[in-house]
Amino acid sequence: EGAPYHPVWKKGEYPNDEYLQASIAAGELWVADAEGQIAASMVVNDRCNEGYLKAQWAVEAAPGEFTIIHTLGVGMDFQRRGIGSAMTRHAISLAAEAGHKAVRLDLIDQNRPAAPAYTKLGFRKCDTLRLYYESVGWQIFHMYEYAL
Repeated sequence: EGAPYHPVWKKGEYPNDEYLQASIAAGELWVADAEGQIAASMVVNDRCNEGYLKAQWAVEAAPGEFTIIHTLGVGMDFQRRGIGSAMTRHAISLAAEAGHKAVRLDLIDQNRPAAPAYTKLGFRKCDTLRLYYESVGWQIFHMYEYAL
């Protein structure tokens, strides 16, 4: 929150404790440790906003056949060190181990400067959609996919 380019998250509202605790309980929350601190975190699972099913994806995959990266954030003191890329590569590895066909994510319009990091890792922009999330309301999202 407060960074020039950010995902429009509000501290304490999203990601909130309930979401994080549920993600921990499900084994879906991943963290990167650096210098004895949490440098980054993400949630990786196969659950998605219904808008994902309307996107023009390059890989044909039914629900349960793709992995989604949610809530990937790198602390401001740890940015530009490759931590976000390492986290993303880990999600790709998890998807491959699960036998999934693709890794997908959405990037809120206000956070477009993050897009080159994903394309450098091999993600392809497939679509731009207006999606609703309770945490941010209706927003424009850019839909990215990594084919496995």
